[in-house]
Amino acid sequence: MSESLLHRAACIEDMKILTRRRIPRFAFEYLAGGCNAENTLRQNRQALDQVYLHPSYLSTSAGADLSTEVFGQQYAAPFGVAPLGLSGLIWPKASEFQASAARTANIPYVLSTLASTSIERAAECAGDNFWFQLYPPSDLEIRADLMRRAEAAGCRHLVVTIDVPAAGRRPRDIRNGLAVPPKISVDSIAQTILRPSWAMATALQGMPQFASMMPYMKNMTNLRDIAHYIRTTLKDVVDFPMLQQIRHAWSGKLIVKGILSVSDAKLALAAGADGLIVSNHGGRQLDAAYPSISALKEIVAAVGDRTVVMVDSGVESGPDIARFLAQGAQMVFAGRAFMYGVGAFGEPGAAHTIELLRNELLQVMEQLRCPTPYQLPHYLL
Repeated sequence: MSESLLHRAACIEDMKILTRRRIPRFAFEYLAGGCNAENTLRQNRQALDQVYLHPSYLSTSAGADLSTEVFGQQYAAPFGVAPLGLSGLIWPKASEFQASAARTANIPYVLSTLASTSIERAAECAGDNFWFQLYPPSDLEIRADLMRRAEAAGCRHLVVTIDVPAAGRRPRDIRNGLAVPPKISVDSIAQTILRPSWAMATALQGMPQFASMMPYMKNMTNLRDIAHYIRTTLKDVVDFPMLQQIRHAWSGKLIVKGILSVSDAKLALAAGADGLIVSNHGGRQLDAAYPSISALKEIVAAVGDRTVVMVDSGVESGPDIARFLAQGAQMVFAGRAFMYGVGAFGEPGAAHTIELLRNELLQVMEQLRCPTPYQLPHYLL
């Protein structure tokens, strides 16, 4: 870990503060904000803070090993990079930086359908650690082609997100003009001028686009046409029959993301899912959603012996990862935390975030005298 970066950012919160100072307000609020009154965003934090771990100080332990096996693949730590759309808005090439850092650190990297890096480029950067998150388009040919491209790029883990049947209503984005199409205002121009490093990097790289979807938007230069296309074609509502269709078409591991209830968990397994990601979309979709940490406990109790149960939403530290693992998660994903790293430091920030979370989690486990992530449930108070 770079000592100079560590002195400037010793935790995720430090990088969040630096990111706020380094990128325009509209970009920061897109990343940090939630939907409606942001109650779910706050309750994710509050629910995590109510999970306590108790140490076993007098036990005999040779230290902690973070290595974790999921779907037959060995990873160096039980956490990974969650998908985030329009990643280039936070920092140009953010997804590439994160994918490369994940490969080096040997943790999973999940690319969003709506990321600013293409399937092919992300797979090149992440290697065997590449997972692809699919928002299934209503156009069946495009859906099939996205899956074909992912498979051709070497992807073995398809993550189907089910918790966006309606667009999230995010007041911060509405006020900032981050609608589709975006509205450029005097205020947004002023924000950009005040962040010269972001403005220069963006000017050199070009405005962020939905890179994986660009082949299907040929001859579309008008923002209104693109906006209409996104609303009508880019995403469809995922129901049980569609999940069965995707299962039939996909030969690799199928993971369903956005599970918050035991009933949906059981239906996903009935459709043929190999794994679940318990998630409330980081508080960005439903402002009356159950905290992920609370839903996780119930879902693990109901189906944890039949499938791989993973989780995201609200991860801000190594102790948070330990809390999720103690409730039975086998892999924990963070989205905003990794973006704060890149927003604060650019490319070096991706690796710095991984190291921070790794060292924080290792410290928690060593403090508890817990030897492996699999044994953390025994330390749950």
